[in-house]
Amino acid sequence: MVDSPLRSEPSLADFLIGRARNASDGRLALDVGLGVVVTIIVLIWRPAGWHIVASAALCFLAFGAWGITDRELNDREKVSAVSFGPHRLLRVGRAVAVGVGALAAGSLLISLLAIALGTWIS
Repeated sequence: MVDSPLRSEPSLADFLIGRARNASDGRLALDVGLGVVVTIIVLIWRPAGWHIVASAALCFLAFGAWGITDRELNDREKVSAVSFGPHRLLRVGRAVAVGVGALAAGSLLISLLAIALGTWIS
């Protein structure tokens, strides 16, 4: 019997990075476009449960924005070794997309847990 090294499960970040890097440009652009449109419509209309829909739309927007900026950074780094100017702006944009996505995912998770748990009287 041979001990095989344990393969660790990919983390959520690894999973999302792989999905974004394998997605087409059109898919990432669609995620950003629909995320913007749905977020604006929901913020103007404000139906019941609007914060849940807005959080989900922001998750898609952030996923698409991260994928586009990551792909653009990878393409530019292959061509040029210079790491200032547009490279720095793209890195900031990628970090902002991560922050927005994390906050939106946290908000979505808390909202869904609040609905699932309801009002418990202790």
